[in-house]
Amino acid sequence: MTYNFLTIDRLPPALIANALAACLHVASSEVDVADADGNQDERNWDAQVLCDYSDAGGHVSQSLDIYIQDSVRHRPSEADLALAFSAATNTVTLYPAEEQIPSAYWLATPERLVTRVRLLPSDDETVSYSIDAAEAHIPQLPEVRTIQLPEIIREHPVPVPTASAFTSAVSSLAQPGGGAVTPRLPAELESAVDRARAYLSEWERLTRRMASGWQPTGRYPADMYHAALLSRDHLNQLASDLPEPIVGLLREALDQLDSEFRKLTQNDNGQEIAKVTGSSQFDLLKRDWWWRRRPIELPW
Repeated sequence: MTYNFLTIDRLPPALIANALAACLHVASSEVDVADADGNQDERNWDAQVLCDYSDAGGHVSQSLDIYIQDSVRHRPSEADLALAFSAATNTVTLYPAEEQIPSAYWLATPERLVTRVRLLPSDDETVSYSIDAAEAHIPQLPEVRTIQLPEIIREHPVPVPTASAFTSAVSSLAQPGGGAVTPRLPAELESAVDRARAYLSEWERLTRRMASGWQPTGRYPADMYHAALLSRDHLNQLASDLPEPIVGLLREALDQLDSEFRKLTQNDNGQEIAKVTGSSQFDLLKRDWWWRRRPIELPW
């Protein structure tokens, strides 16, 4: 099992070894720590825990690659080990997030604060890292700005079964052709259906994120919420343009999602949406009903 950590402080090998021993419940003699670019001849390759460290620059001073043998019984998650290691060394530790975004990292502090950060590496021969932003204030790095990180939310997978069912139902509206039954639509109509699927997926992702308590971070940018409301506007227009029976399938899907949206929001006559979008509340009162509702649990 391997762990990849970055630390904002440069830690002496003895401190790293003692901290890993305590965190992984092994003897200090069973932890081998060495400079990745140094002499490897005298290493204890049979140690239960092997750790290579390298120097870095910028907000990050050190990179740690940790490998534990199968014989180590205590095998914490990367998140749990990072928290324990931060406390044991009194430093800030970063580790990669699950999303396939190079800049997506978690950060743990000795005080057990855990937050998401955007980490940007340089193109220099010796890599220098910049913590561009974090979702919570980091006492050890007061200069780092605190903002929501929308790329985390955009990359987080959200199932859209209602939109998928709509797409499947439209595909099943087959037309005879060439002796076979194949799902074919005129090009213009197919383009409208594709737009309906995309807007419906966006509307469904919003409702499912609300229902989940705004996973994965508990936050949601107001501009993304605004974009979802615009998607609902587009769906309303498409519902008046599409022919039957496609429009019936779309309205059926919308009825399901709109019902869920109503359960998760409350009517405030557009006051909150006007505030976060810079719109006029008076103008919102003239728009469709979804513009006049705010999430019961505000995520911004």
